Amino acid sequence: MSEAAEKLKPALLALTVAERAEVAEYLATLTTSEGDEEELSEEEWEDQWAEEINRRVADFEAGKTELIPYEEVKKKMKEKYG
Repeated sequence: MSEAAEKLKPALLALTVAERAEVAEYLATLTTSEGDEEELSEEEWEDQWAEEINRRVADFEAGKTELIPYEEVKKKMKEKYG
């Protein structure tokens, strides 16, 4: 991930769930740059997001990933970004 994207993480964590959803919707509507995939319809977006969620759940259930408690993430973010 780029340095610019890394710098956005603390600000995004400070947002409410509704605000994060709004940002995600905004990002999804941005015009794609040349060579990127075409913009997705709302239905395609929802389908791809559902596939991603299902993949993540399956990875967790298969023991490929583990959950990190919110308090631990919050502590690490505060240490890293202040």
